Amino acid sequence: MKPEDLRLTSDQVGVIVRMLGQTRDREFDCGECRDHADEFAETKLAGLQLNEALALVEHHISICPECREECEALIKILQARQ
Repeated sequence: MKPEDLRLTSDQVGVIVRMLGQTRDREFDCGECRDHADEFAETKLAGLQLNEALALVEHHISICPECREECEALIKILQARQ
């Protein structure tokens, strides 16, 4: 692979800069997000305020498409059960 093949496009640089701007001192990884996803979904559906851990879930799913998809699916399942 040539060095010029490793160069980022301006769009890719923009995505990286936006993601860096969204970082926090404390963040959940995907595993931690999954551990709290059910509580997050139930709290959102009930219209209740998120506690600190659930706010970390909300932040994580704002930047992680895979976890966001899983959480949206869980919310749909819970909505169907109501």
